Amino acid sequence: MTKNNRESPQKTEVKVSLVGGVTLGVRRDVRVEVRGLRLGGVKDDGPSGPGGPTVRIDAWGLVGGVSVRRS
Repeated sequence: MTKNNRESPQKTEVKVSLVGGVTLGVRRDVRVEVRGLRLGGVKDDGPSGPGGPTVRIDAWGLVGGVSVRRS
């Protein structure tokens, strides 16, 4: 995990697949940014609170999206 400043730590994950999506489980305050090229969509209802850490997903694939599950 890298930090831009002390209040907003960041982590980057890379997803590469030909077929198949990914489900990411995060805390409610985590912001998720999805970048890359994929035919599947992104399912994310967003963070429920401001000021949390950020996770960036670089998603590359033909079929399969990214789903974010908050707990």
